[in-house]
Amino acid sequence: MQVQLYAITKDDIQQMFEDTIKKYRMLPKWIYVDATYLYNFHLDDFETIRKISHLMRYSLKAVLEWHQSLERWLCDQTVVLGGRQIKPIHIVRSFDRVVNEAMEDIAGCIMGVEMNPFKFHALGTGVVSVALPSDTTMVNQISRIDVTTDPNGGTLSKDGSTIYIIGNHPKSIEQGDVSETGVFDSADTAVDRMLDHSLFTTPIPHLINQDIAASTTVIWQCSS
Repeated sequence: MQVQLYAITKDDIQQMFEDTIKKYRMLPKWIYVDATYLYNFHLDDFETIRKISHLMRYSLKAVLEWHQSLERWLCDQTVVLGGRQIKPIHIVRSFDRVVNEAMEDIAGCIMGVEMNPFKFHALGTGVVSVALPSDTTMVNQISRIDVTTDPNGGTLSKDGSTIYIIGNHPKSIEQGDVSETGVFDSADTAVDRMLDHSLFTTPIPHLINQDIAASTTVIWQCSS
């Protein structure tokens, strides 16, 4: 199943490759491109989302259909899920990068070094201008969950070489304007390794116990 990305063209992707080559003056052999979606749902709508999120732990088809729904919502369309017309309260998308820590771990994995799964998803309210390859922490984390066990649902899954991390955070997390997401290999901030750090110029307002803040990160491994 091919997922269409709206508001981005093949030329945009090509430009990402060309800009990387110009910046580092060398031809990269392996590039990780990621799109992260940040959104929140009304509590009444989220009961349907929760059921679909649990299904996604066992069904890749459901994961790909979820990605299609995100793209439709991004274009201000309503999606029918579980017989209901549902839209997030807010949704934004950001293109960022896999950070150096993860690249080092993946290189080690190829060499036979064991690594922990990057199954911990985090939300934050930090304000910073750009996500850097050297990032290892979030600016101001307010929540971190294990996407494979959280009762709200979520998943760490793959389709070929494409990776999907989906995390729905508790309604009770700290109130604020959510502006960053992160993906880690541990719940412990003292020893964790970061896979992805995404920033959003348009934050998503979260009201404690009144909505569910959530996010999906899709990582494409692109050989050049």
